[in-house]
Parts: sequence; C-alpha cells; structure tokens
Amino acid sequence: MFKSHYFSMAAITIMGLSSVANAGAESNYYKQLTGTSIYSANNRYLQSGWYDMDGGDTGNNPEMTNSNFVGSYIFGQNNDTLRPFVMGGFGFTKIQQDRSTVGNSVGNIDLDSTYYQLGGGIDYNPTSNISLAVGATGLWMSTDGDYNGASDSMQYYFNQESDTSIYDLFAVIGYHTEINGYKPYAELMLHYLSIHYDFGLSDTDGWSTDLEAGVYTPTLTTWLDLPVRARFFAAATLLDNDLSTDVLFDNAYSGGARLLWKVGPLIPIFNNAFKETELGFTLQGTMGDNDLSGWKASLGFYIAKF
Repeated sequence: MFKSHYFSMAAITIMGLSSVANAGAESNYYKQLTGTSIYSANNRYLQSGWYDMDGGDTGNNPEMTNSNFVGSYIFGQNNDTLRPFVMGGFGFTKIQQDRSTVGNSVGNIDLDSTYYQLGGGIDYNPTSNISLAVGATGLWMSTDGDYNGASDSMQYYFNQESDTSIYDLFAVIGYHTEINGYKPYAELMLHYLSIHYDFGLSDTDGWSTDLEAGVYTPTLTTWLDLPVRARFFAAATLLDNDLSTDVLFDNAYSGGARLLWKVGPLIPIFNNAFKETELGFTLQGTMGDNDLSGWKASLGFYIAKF
C-alpha cells in the first residue's frame, strides 16, 4: 500500500460547495458541509489544496481551509514479506459561507474544526514487485459553529459545537517494476467508509475507490552531492451514490509531480533507521464533476520503499 513512510504538512481551501434545498434542507446542508470537510481530511488526494465547485442555489460559494500534519511508519525492511504500519495526524478546518439562503433565511455560516486521525494495518509483499495491504483508520472532528441568520433550524445545526467522525476500512493492491532506471507503479485502494454525525442524524456509509499510476525517474541531478529524482502520477477518486450525497461530488481526477531530494545523509538521526529519507515537494491539479477544479502544494519527508 504505502510506497513510503511520510510526514507532511499542507493546507487546503475548497470553494463553492453545492447543496440542494429540499425537505430537511437545514440538516441536509449540515451533513453536506461537514461530510465534505471530513471526507477531504481523510482522503490523501484531496486533504490539501485549493479547490472550486459550483455553489448552486445555497448563497455565496462556501470557502474551506484545511491545514494538517500527517504521518505513517512502516516497520521492518524493504525485503520483508510482512510489514505492520501505523499512521496518524491532526489538522484544522474552517468553512465560511456568506449570505447562505438555506432555511429561507439569509445568514453567514462559520465552522471552525479540529481533528485527529489514528490507524494502522499490515503490508504483505508476496514478491518483490507486488504489495498487498489491509488496514483501518478513524478520524474524529470537533466543530465550533457560528450562524447569524434568523432561521431557528439553521441556528440549531450551525450555531453550536458538534462532533463528526469517519471510519475507514481499506484494502490495497500495488505493483511496481523497474525499466532502464525508471520505476513505474500502479495501485488500487478500496475503502469502506462510515461517517457519523451529531444531532442524531443518520450515518452515511458507502464505498470509495482510489486508482493511481505513476513513475519514479532515475536521478535527475544532485544537490550538495545528494541525488534528486521526480515522481509523476495520475489518480482517480470514485465515490458511490451514498457517499456522494453528502460529499457533493461523485468523482475527482488528479495529476501531478513530486520532486524528491535524498536528505537522509544530511541529518544524523536519519543516517541509520531513516537513511533513505527524501524531502519531497508536490504540486497537484484536480478536476471532477460538479465543476470541481483546483490544485494543491505540499511539503513532506518520505522514506522510499522502491
């Protein structure tokens, strides 16, 4: 599953989340905003960046910012057949919408959230080119809401503290090889997700699939006598109907590049257990349905698996 251990910090802004006003519009809109926020925080392709979607008829386009620090560690050596891993992190989100018209009232929505994530699993490598993994994570988000409109129903959902959580059971199959110094790879990741909301609202359960293919280049240059290489990738995130009801899109397609500089030898504490550490800078563009478009930039440490 994991091509590297990693530690990264990033920021996310999503603008223009759409909603459909109907019976139960206030609770539906609460689920849509918080569902999109927590799903994005949990998904590795969408958890950081700047995005835009069609705002529909809910008022001005909502804006969301998300900053996080996440990491994973895989035990054992690259040639081990079984490798347990752990992962975790924390982050902050903020959603703002001016002049929301949901609930037949005009008001501003401001949602400030903090969250943390914990999980783990096991990698199984039957051959040097094939990897399998199963695991589970939980992400728990606490939100402090503020709403200044006249609607009592909107006040109930958006003007107090609330809690949301998402549980992710996943399985992964990956393949990689080497051709003239280039290392192409492909990966399929299947998730079963359960989002739990506050206020006694019904849970959202469904399936999500991540598909990724890419290539690591040979050394492109050196800096301070240490190698620099690149990774190019394309990915698709596909949601089933149950999830897309509260996540506001059915699919997202991403592509980008990561520049990797091997910094392990520069840092004494990395020379032994983390001697293959690379410092990576990633740029990614994303597009999808509901006029989803955007990009992200992130910086992190990675320990190469191949």
